[in-house]
Amino acid sequence: IKNMKINLFRNRIWNLKSERGFTLTELIMIVTVTGILSSTLVIPFTTGIKQATRPEIYATATYLAQEKIEELRSSGYTTTSGILGTTSVNVTKKGRVYTEQVVTEYVSHSAGSFSAEASSTEYIRATITVSNTTIPDDIVLWTILAKDFYDPDPV
Repeated sequence: IKNMKINLFRNRIWNLKSERGFTLTELIMIVTVTGILSSTLVIPFTTGIKQATRPEIYATATYLAQEKIEELRSSGYTTTSGILGTTSVNVTKKGRVYTEQVVTEYVSHSAGSFSAEASSTEYIRATITVSNTTIPDDIVLWTILAKDFYDPDPV
């Protein structure tokens, strides 16, 4: 029994010696390879996050343009004819700056199209352009305002 105990003890010591860990060189190589692989994944990940905000920016720019169109439509021809020309305003929404440009001009209608006129006509075209430095394309909406025939004081 004593020899059996000694052999069992020797087997345990042998098992402990045979269970090696990683060497310092192996650990350095693992850390280096992991660092290189993770850095190649970070760039596409951050690019994806930046591009994921583009639809939100387009939606906000479209909303701002539609809001301005509705404002001009509710003002009508008479009020808008008093502010003909080009105006540009910076608008901040959700921490982003948008440039809103409004161009209002008299237009005439013939052969299914509108052309700019220098003098007063029955129509005003309002073109709203909203831009942001993050998106490559501007959002451009336009509407035609007809002369208010029911207005008792037309201009």
